[in-house]
Amino acid sequence: MRNIDLLRRGLRNLRRNKSRTILTVLALSIGAFTLVLTFGLSNALKASVNDQLSLATNNELSVGLNAENKNQTGVPEYNTNAAAAQSTQIHGERATIQFMTKEQIDAFAKISGVKQVWPSYNISAEYLQLDGNDKKYIIDYVSEQSYSDQTSKMLAGAYPLNWSTNDIVLYQSYADTLGIAPSDLIGKTVIIGFLDVKGKIAEQKFTISGILKKPTGFESAGPATTGVVMISIDSMAKIYDLQFNGARDFNQFSYATVLLDSPDNETSVRDAIAALNKNYSVSSLSDIVSRIKTVLNTVTYALAGFSGIVLLAAAFGIINTQLMSVFERTKEIGLLKALGMPNKKIRNLFSVEAVLIGLFGASVGIIFAFGVEIFVNTVFRQRLINIGFGSHAILISPTNVLLVAAGLGLLSFIAGVFPARKAQRLDPIQALREE
Repeated sequence: MRNIDLLRRGLRNLRRNKSRTILTVLALSIGAFTLVLTFGLSNALKASVNDQLSLATNNELSVGLNAENKNQTGVPEYNTNAAAAQSTQIHGERATIQFMTKEQIDAFAKISGVKQVWPSYNISAEYLQLDGNDKKYIIDYVSEQSYSDQTSKMLAGAYPLNWSTNDIVLYQSYADTLGIAPSDLIGKTVIIGFLDVKGKIAEQKFTISGILKKPTGFESAGPATTGVVMISIDSMAKIYDLQFNGARDFNQFSYATVLLDSPDNETSVRDAIAALNKNYSVSSLSDIVSRIKTVLNTVTYALAGFSGIVLLAAAFGIINTQLMSVFERTKEIGLLKALGMPNKKIRNLFSVEAVLIGLFGASVGIIFAFGVEIFVNTVFRQRLINIGFGSHAILISPTNVLLVAAGLGLLSFIAGVFPARKAQRLDPIQALREE
C-alpha cells in the first residue's frame, strides 16, 4: 500500500466516527489556540518595547560609585565623609552609594571612545511663566537634553540638534493648560523661576523650541509627566551652580552620564571605567533591554507551559480515540494482515490517523487565533496607539504557526505510537475470530 493510500484510508477511517474525531480535534484546537495567542501577545509586546527603545540612544552609560562598605548591615557609622554617601534601595536590598566629585566625573572624559561627560544635575524649579502673562504654573520636573531621536515625539516645532542655553522644550500639558495652540507657542519666551542657594527667587528666560507630545508607553509611568520641561545640559549646570554653590554637598553627584562616540565602544569604556575604580557601577540601555527581554521570555514560556498542559491532556484524548478505533477495527486489521499487509504498514496507518487529528486540531486553533487577532487589533487599534503600545495587541508570525503545527503533529504522532503498536501486534487469526 502506497503512502497516498495510507493517507486516504486514514481520512476515511476518521470519518467513521465523526463525533469522537471532532471532540478530539476540538480538544487539541483549544491548546493550539491558546499557544498561538500566547506567542502573538509576546510578539506584540516585544515589538512595542523594541519600538520605544529604538527611540532612545544606546550611546549613553550611567555611572555610579558603590560605597566601600556596601556589604555592611545595619546603619553605617558616622564619619566626616558621611555627607558624601546616601542609602538607597536597589532591587529590594539596601545599598550605600558614594557621591562622586566633579574631578572624578571629569576623569571619564579622558577615556578613549568617550564623547562627553556630565553629572546628574538634580535641580528644582518653582514655576514657569509665559512672558507677558501674569499666571505662573508649577514645574514637576526639569529634564536635561536628550541625545535620543525625539523627532517622532514632537507635537510642534523642532527638537534642537545643537542646544543653546536659551532653548527649552515643553510637554504638551503646558500648551493644553495655557489654551494656546502648540504651534503658536514656538518662539515665545518663558520665564523659569527657581530658588538660589540663599533661598531667594531667581529667574531665567528661555525660548520655546518645541512641544513634546503627551508621554505614552513606558514614559507615561514616570513619577512626573505633567509639568515637565527640558533644557540644555549647560543650562542645568548654570542653575545648579546658582542653587548649590556654597552648600555642603556642592559638586558631589550620585551618578554621571557618559556619552560614547559609538555603541561599539561600550565594552572598552566599561573596562576603562572599572580600571579607574573597581567600585564604579556602570549601566546602559543594553542592560535594560536584556532585563526586559528576560522578563518577557519568562512570561511567554510560563504561559506556553500552561498551554502545553492543555495539549498534554488532549494527547491522552488521541490515545483514547485511537485505542477505541483499534478495538472497533480488530477484524479489519486481521483481514488486512491476512491479505499480506506488513506490520509496518498497519502501524503507519494508525500513526497517520493520529497525525491527521493533530494537524486538524492545530489548523482549527490557528484559524480561531487569527480571527481573534484581526478582531482585537481592529477594534482596539486606536486605543493601543494612544497608550503607546503600537498598533497591534496580538502579532502572530508565520514562524509561530509553523512551530505550533509541527509541535502538534509531533505530539499527535507520539500519542499514536501506543495504539499503533497495539494494532501492529494483533494476531490475524485471533483478530478474525473477534465478534
